[in-house]
Amino acid sequence: MGGMTERDLFPIVACADLPGAIRFYEATFGAVLDYRFPDEGEAVYVTLRIGDSKVALAAVGDGPNAYGERSLPATGHPVDLCVYVDDLDATLAAAADAGGELRVPPADMPWGERVAWVRDTEGIMLLVIQG
Repeated sequence: MGGMTERDLFPIVACADLPGAIRFYEATFGAVLDYRFPDEGEAVYVTLRIGDSKVALAAVGDGPNAYGERSLPATGHPVDLCVYVDDLDATLAAAADAGGELRVPPADMPWGERVAWVRDTEGIMLLVIQG
């Protein structure tokens, strides 16, 4: 898998609209395709590289996954993704253009970072930070 090792840790986000989610992460964070399955035809799983990190996006099928449950896109989700960016304002503009929703406007934090919360096209909450 695209340069992964047994020590890599990354989230796999279940997506109702995998092509839309891919476009969102590419347009918003400059994500680069690291791995795709299958090689031809409509993708059902991709790994995207954002800086030195990875996020995987997987299409939600009609049936249960390998452990017998159906993965669902986030609703009352237990996980948020945190992404550091160079230019928060430009990233938020790109997120809006790509179908994301600004949930908490940018604010300067006492510890020196500027942060905002964005919901991606699949409902995942992203804490976007300019350090």
